[in-house]
Amino acid sequence: MIGYIEGNVVSSEPQRIIVLTAQGLGYEVHVPTAHLPGKNVALFTTHIVREDAQSLFGFLTLDEKRLFEMLIDVNGIGPKSAFGLIAHLGHSGVIQAITLENANMLKEAPGVGKKSAEQIVLSLKDKVQKLAVGFSLPLGKPEVKKSSMDSSLSKLMGETLQACSELGYKESQILPVMNKLLGERDYQTAEDLLKGLLRELR
Repeated sequence: MIGYIEGNVVSSEPQRIIVLTAQGLGYEVHVPTAHLPGKNVALFTTHIVREDAQSLFGFLTLDEKRLFEMLIDVNGIGPKSAFGLIAHLGHSGVIQAITLENANMLKEAPGVGKKSAEQIVLSLKDKVQKLAVGFSLPLGKPEVKKSSMDSSLSKLMGETLQACSELGYKESQILPVMNKLLGERDYQTAEDLLKGLLRELR
């Protein structure tokens, strides 16, 4: 199985590139983020082998690769849906949605319906919470492991997301700004965090 590729990007399309390695082999790789032609790239890859086709999915970090492989282990979730989740929400967004048991956020990704989103949360919430290595809390604070996310922070984020939803904002709009704010300072109440978010979103 091909688990890692390094080389030069010789062709680039939305979510798909061809990487030419030093050995002269060109690999077509599905990628969630854009890469410019002519640039060197190093990717952790998951090699999917089917009866009628083989596919490579490439990620910049080992965390993304591990998350992708966890998603495709969920009943009813194929590589296309798992890849779409990471491409649409990002590694951090998928992790947060599962941690907060927010199936609605997962539904925003193309090809993921209500039942699939609920199955992902049900299947992975405990696995993600118990992972001590490889997954970091996506709040802009380096070296903070995901296992350190306590119930008070989860409650704070959940209440704030609910309030933003009632105001007409989507989770995908809110989470990047929320991550930025939580990385800058500690918030004690959902009300304070909501005020900060609204200031940033104006």
